[in-house]
Amino acid sequence: MLNYLAQDSLSQLSMQASALWGNLSAASTPEEEDAILQTIWETQGEQEKAIDTQAELADQLDAELAAIKARRKHLVEVHDIAIERLERWRNSLDATVLRLNSFGTIPNKAVGRSRQIVIKENPPSCEVQINPQDLPEEYRTEKTTYTPNKRKIVAAWSRGVPVEGTTVFKKRKVEYQLVARNTGDQTVAFSDRTALTEEKTKKTRNQKSK
Repeated sequence: MLNYLAQDSLSQLSMQASALWGNLSAASTPEEEDAILQTIWETQGEQEKAIDTQAELADQLDAELAAIKARRKHLVEVHDIAIERLERWRNSLDATVLRLNSFGTIPNKAVGRSRQIVIKENPPSCEVQINPQDLPEEYRTEKTTYTPNKRKIVAAWSRGVPVEGTTVFKKRKVEYQLVARNTGDQTVAFSDRTALTEEKTKKTRNQKSK
């Protein structure tokens, strides 16, 4: 189980959110995680508390994600530098052997006590110095690529013109905002950051006519 700094931060804001974080960390399956998250809304008559708990947990998850992604980026950069250095050493080994062979210092097959170095020629390859379009037709391959213009497809759908073989839909998103003041209004306002519901609210599926 990973230890997260976010759980310590949550304990200062919401004991319930902090406890949820601990339970999520101990969960072993996505189903267990989902069941834990559903408990936020199981307490009847405490919707305001559930809203605050959900929003605080979401904020801390975002903060933890940002921190982990930053650490991952740093680690990738460190490993990329190490890989580049090792590959440079490896290529230099081969370059040294080929240079010594070209000088006649070592033969195409050099035998040591337990290992040997053998210099072989790879199959022939080709490098083209001109634009491939300028090559004779029999020496070039033409490839056509088709990509959908999704902007025009959506625009056509908005005008009531469905494009056959496409589906246009809208996804709902969850946002979390701070409440400016306590007015007693019971309206639930979820807005300010992209969260994730995969639910599609409007959907048009166009099938080829039979």
